[in-house]
Amino acid sequence: MQILDFNHISQIFVNSLELVVVFATICAALEFTFPAYRYSLASYARGVRNWLIRLGLGAFIWHFFAVGLAWLGVKPLVAINFAALLHSDNAIANTGLAVLSGVLVAIAGDFFYYWMHRAQHAVPFLWRLHATHHSIRELTAWNCNHHISEPLVYAALVALPLALIHFESGVVPIVAMTLITFQAHLSHSSTRINLGPLRYIIGDNKFHRIHHSMEPHHRHRNYGFFTTLWDTIFLTAYWPKKNEWPEVGMRNQPEPLTVRDYIMFPFDRRRWRKPKVGNAVEARD
Repeated sequence: MQILDFNHISQIFVNSLELVVVFATICAALEFTFPAYRYSLASYARGVRNWLIRLGLGAFIWHFFAVGLAWLGVKPLVAINFAALLHSDNAIANTGLAVLSGVLVAIAGDFFYYWMHRAQHAVPFLWRLHATHHSIRELTAWNCNHHISEPLVYAALVALPLALIHFESGVVPIVAMTLITFQAHLSHSSTRINLGPLRYIIGDNKFHRIHHSMEPHHRHRNYGFFTTLWDTIFLTAYWPKKNEWPEVGMRNQPEPLTVRDYIMFPFDRRRWRKPKVGNAVEARD
């Protein structure tokens, strides 16, 4: 693989954009039809713009990550093959087991995301980068961007461990990526449609909304992305009540509106200047 292969970079960008457009639009349709909150059309336009920026830069990051793994000769130290463990001679049963194996891969991979996410809230520098995402007050399936640096953090703390511990589901990788991308948009969607009792296994918008909440009693809760199992195991799960749908964002940081604000959010000294004693405002961490 070439160090700078624009065809590969373009392919990463196009494939990622296709998934985002399909699932963000599906969730946006649910938001307009069954809204929990109604947000401005301008917020959707910002979301589209920021996704294009993030996916464009992310394509370069993921290309160089793949080149780096190949150059260093990184190979899995351990391989766990769910496809071999879950197999049946019955065609119908085998299809169900294949889907289950894909879900198990996502759950296993989410273990690393869970701890990355906790680190983002615990380490000051990582928090500044991640706070770009938490500052969003008009949170929707389109307007849910992380900072452009997120792929770097994800590559180091999630993708690299997963490259060393290889989980094989037996299903086409794009199927797993499709499920995960849909989950990303559903979990940030401002629609009343949710997963109901399935939430005790798979995360949804009501569960993840708590993580973005401004309410003090919701802090340090619901870090999981695909599954809620790790939050349950590590005692960080908060199960939202029937009509619990809190306001989101950060009390002391407005949502970035311009491209400059979006890119420079973690590095803008005006945002992170410590307030004077007596004028302090509560930070969302």
